[in-house]
Amino acid sequence: MSSSFRYNLLKSVKPYTPFTPQLTKSMLRVLIQVSVHYIESKKSSSEVLSLALNKLTNGGHKIPPNFCELFTMIFLMMQIFLRYPKGVVKHHELRKCLMDDLNLTEEYVDDICKVLLNHRDILSKNFSDTKMDRVKMSKLQWRINISLSLNTVQIDKPTIVLHFKLQNKEYRTLELPLSMFQQVRYNIALLLNELQSLQSRLALK
Repeated sequence: MSSSFRYNLLKSVKPYTPFTPQLTKSMLRVLIQVSVHYIESKKSSSEVLSLALNKLTNGGHKIPPNFCELFTMIFLMMQIFLRYPKGVVKHHELRKCLMDDLNLTEEYVDDICKVLLNHRDILSKNFSDTKMDRVKMSKLQWRINISLSLNTVQIDKPTIVLHFKLQNKEYRTLELPLSMFQQVRYNIALLLNELQSLQSRLALK
């Protein structure tokens, strides 16, 4: 197994594992279904999340407080696995990572591995095709929303609002609490650092 697979899995997915106690078997299967749907389609993540919420609500399931984090966790697992060539990550190695490193139950691991391994070829092709076809951002604007308490001069929970203009002329708006925006900044900094390291290694060859 590529050592980078375990490293990327731990770095990207491990932060979401505190939310796994909220996961149920029926919810996991819905999250797997909508993750596959997102991989196979050109729909936005918000549309896919709405689809998942509708499936759970119609099925009479309670929506957990950290539903979005659970969806992100499952989707990242699948996405990271599909980035590696077929055969690089063996079945038993994938199971070991999911169970030992991410502390998922054997029952949950069975469901995830069944989809990833039995449908690997078509998922890899669809993942590659839709990744190239997704609409890209052409412009970004941002602002800070603040609210002042009437009784004090203290700023109450500022939020960051991001406005995205896409190449298809559509617009998306995302509002983040300051804590989550700091996480985004941190992850972008990590990504840029890794890209710089990769470019340096390529330049030395």
